[in-house]
Order: sequence, then structure tokens, then C-alpha cells
Amino acid sequence: MSTKNKYDVCIVGAGVAGASLAAYLGNAGLSVIIIERNLSERDVIVGELLQPGGVAELQHLGLDFFLHDIDAQPVKGYNIIFQGRSTLIKYPSGENYPPGYGFRNGKFLQNMRTFIQSLNNVEVVEGRVTSLIENDESITGVNFSVKNSDANHSVSAALTVVSDGPLSRFRSMLSNPAIKVSGYFLGIILEGCGLPEPAFGHLVIGPHPPFVMYPVNSNEIRILIDFPGEKPPKINDDLKNELISKFQEAIPVRMRKSFINSVKQGGFKMMPNHRLPASPVFKKGAVLIGDSLNMRHPLTGGGMTATFSDVRNLGSKLTAIDDFDVSKADKAVKSFYESRHLGNQTINILADGLYGVVKHPDLQEAFFEYVSRGGKYSAEPVAILAGLNKDKKLLQKHFLAVANYGTKLKIRNETGTRKIGASYSMMKEAVKIITPLLLTEKPDQATRILLKTLAK
Repeated sequence: MSTKNKYDVCIVGAGVAGASLAAYLGNAGLSVIIIERNLSERDVIVGELLQPGGVAELQHLGLDFFLHDIDAQPVKGYNIIFQGRSTLIKYPSGENYPPGYGFRNGKFLQNMRTFIQSLNNVEVVEGRVTSLIENDESITGVNFSVKNSDANHSVSAALTVVSDGPLSRFRSMLSNPAIKVSGYFLGIILEGCGLPEPAFGHLVIGPHPPFVMYPVNSNEIRILIDFPGEKPPKINDDLKNELISKFQEAIPVRMRKSFINSVKQGGFKMMPNHRLPASPVFKKGAVLIGDSLNMRHPLTGGGMTATFSDVRNLGSKLTAIDDFDVSKADKAVKSFYESRHLGNQTINILADGLYGVVKHPDLQEAFFEYVSRGGKYSAEPVAILAGLNKDKKLLQKHFLAVANYGTKLKIRNETGTRKIGASYSMMKEAVKIITPLLLTEKPDQATRILLKTLAK
């Protein structure tokens, strides 16, 4: 450590949010200290798929070189598989639209950490933040200990950024969190087998829980399998047998042998699927960012896109400050909290909304048939999924159109009075899914009125 004890910005946590913000602010010349408990390369199943919108955000930040030299695999869209049938949906193409990328998160993050360690005005400390320092209702810095040392240290900063991840220790000081676990993703790596559609993510739905598949390097495929419920499944031989019996028929034939071998070998990783609407409470001298502030279901791979949108929003406001001080930083934070939903609301709504759809027996079929029509029925939703289109009204329109299309399918397939009951039930379920999601993303008055009308 240097002997310096006062910085423009102190960042708690060097995950994707904290490290990318440190890189952006450091590039702009601000003095930054960032404190992370463990700087070694991590092995996780989160943050392995970056949508095109996230790549575009990295490009705007001037940080897309973080994708270099990690064997990142281009992803051009999604192959949606429903009970053995499939439909291919491509991301928007053209010189202004980058592809998405699949990669191992640990290698991606190490690129970030290596870069910030090379910046003279960024101090990177491996240690543990023990508390935020609060004086006169203002956060003025942090107390921390350095790894492998019992000594206590403190540092002051005009702005303290809390980005210590999903299990944030300091979230409750800076927000009114209403965190909910909707289930768990179990992660498996398959080796030496190709996807049915190379360079595409795959969403597999049917009578089983939904799962996704995508490349993370030139030889490995990640599978994430959904396990609904508040408690994770126990990892034992019974789980291995359950995975093989329940999912092997849904796995594409060319991948089945690798899937069975990987399941038998074990080595699974589990992660909770969080939903955390952003509910920050402004406090002088501090700001929340990343998963400490806002999380959504990982099914759509929108987490890092939302994060880089936040980094760009907050970072651009902070780097525009002349003579960096507390009052100017606080003004930037207030503006960030007020405007960030414009970059993230469609990502948040789609993530939890689509999960609600694909786990519902009738709505999942309606969704598959709807996007299989092609044209605007697939192109517009996938542009939202990609993080390239952030039109909330367009998302709302397609979400309700899926339910409406499903009712037409029911009316066509059912007989007698069952037609009316089945179609009404489907629309009611769709409204039930999307209403709370829209209400947590600063809806305008017209949207509030529509939601109340639909809920009757």
C-alpha cells in the first residue's frame, strides 16, 4: 500500500461493477482506491454471457479490450428449443451492432483487475472492508484490514462506491432492499461437443424446468438448469440421477453423451437467482452500484449489460466534474439514481418476465409459437433481449401480445366453454407476471392506469 489516505473515490469490491468503474475513472485521471477481499481468479457460473448491448456499453467506455485474449466466443442470437422443435432468432446485425460474447467470468474479470493494477492513480488493495465511516450523516470513507494482516486501516474519499456483490454487507445502509430468491441455477460444463447452432445461445423449454446453454470458450459449453424454490437441491447421487432422468431427453442428441458424463463426474456449482429491484436511499458521500443495488433473473444474461450501463451513467457524470469534491459527487449520484432506470428497465422487466413465461406450461408454448412467426415478432423482442432496444412500451406490447396469441391458440385447440376459461386464465397469468415488474421500474401514469385496468 501507498501512504496516501485520501482519494477522490473509494470502491468497495473489485467484481465486474467495481473493477470496470475503477478502470473508467482511473483512465479519466481520478484518484481511486479499490478494496477487494480476494484478487485471485474466481471460478463462478455468473457473468459468463455478455449481450450485444453490454458489448456496446464497453465500447462506449473504451474498455472492450477486456474481451481480448480470453478465448471469448461470439454469440449471434438464440436457438429456442421447445419439445424437440426449434426456432433460430438472430440479434440485429450491421456495422453498428456488435455480437454478444460467452466466456469464463474469472478470466474476463482478471483482465479488468490486471488493467487497473497498471494505472498509477488507482490503488488496488487485497483486503476486507470492515465498516463505512460515517460522520454527520455522511459517508466519508471506509475502515479496512489488509489480507494476511491484523492491522486496521482507514481511508477517506469524496465518494465511496459500494459494489460488494449479491451478498452485500453494506446494502441496507444505502437502500431499502426487498430481495427475493426465486430459485437456483445449477451449472454444468460440457466439453468436446458442439451446440446444435454454433455461436448461438440456446434456451430449452418444455415439461421440465427451463435451461440455457452457451459457449464459454472454444471447447466448453455452459449449461444452467433452473431449480425453482427457496432452497437449493442437495448435491448428491440422487441429484445426479434426477438430472439424467429429467433432462437427458431434452438435451440435443449430439450433446447427450457429454451431458451424462459431466453429471456423473459431479463438480456442479450452484447459485441463487435473485430479484432485487433498485431502491436506493441517498446518503451523502456514497453510492450503490452493480448487484449491490439491483439484480434480476439471470435467464436472459442481462446482468453485465445492466452493470455496464450503470458504470457508463455514473462514470460519465463523475468524470465530468471539475475540482472533484463531495458536493459535486453527491449531485452526480442523485442524477445517476434518478436516470439509471432508463438504461436498465427493459433488461430487468424482460429477465423476470421471460422467466415467468417459460416456466408456465401454456405461456411457454405461446411464446415459442409467437417468436417462431419471424419478422417483428422475433426481431423486436430479441433486440430488447440483446440490450440494444430499451423501449419499455415495445416490451410491454410484445409481452401482452404473447399472452393474446396464446389465447387464440387455446380457443383454436380447446372446445366448448373451456375455450373462454383457458384464454382468460392465460391473460390473467401474464398480467400477474408483468404487473409487479413494471411497477418497480418507475412507470409513467399511463402505464399505471393500464395495469390497474388489466388487473380488474
